[in-house]
Amino acid sequence: MANIGAVADELRVLPPDGDIVLDVADLAAPDLSVLQLIESLRVEARLHGGTVRLAAPANDALTALLRRAGFADAPMPAADHDFWFHGVSLQ
Repeated sequence: MANIGAVADELRVLPPDGDIVLDVADLAAPDLSVLQLIESLRVEARLHGGTVRLAAPANDALTALLRRAGFADAPMPAADHDFWFHGVSLQ
């Protein structure tokens, strides 16, 4: 990922009512802007009848970020857990 601004620009041209699959497996050092962008994309898609999903469960770097941000350690709705971790329990 070159930078979050470039990715956001690319995502803006996608139709919000489509089905989007994000491949974030190669993220090595994501920051909160990545979570904000993904969550914003999910909300926008839901509002317009589209879907967003990850191609694979969150990798170690993204899981660590979710923990630091307080998402992974708090009770998480099942839909969010399935989105980020594809139903795999966190250890």
